[in-house]
Amino acid sequence: MDINPQYTYDKQGNPVGVFISIDEWNEVSDALHLEIPEWQRKALDSAIELLDSGKAELLRWEDIKGKIVS
Repeated sequence: MDINPQYTYDKQGNPVGVFISIDEWNEVSDALHLEIPEWQRKALDSAIELLDSGKAELLRWEDIKGKIVS
């Protein structure tokens, strides 16, 4: 299994998060026998439905981070 994580850091340079692709997550979760809880699955399905219907849109982090990070 080849995983290529991406790390996020706070303003002091401390690592605060790790992100992996969905494909990598699927590999890891299958290997660990992890299941996504039903409430998360429903929330994801609802979000996808809003995107597909045009009632919501994805925003780029670079475009909005200044509004929430001081």
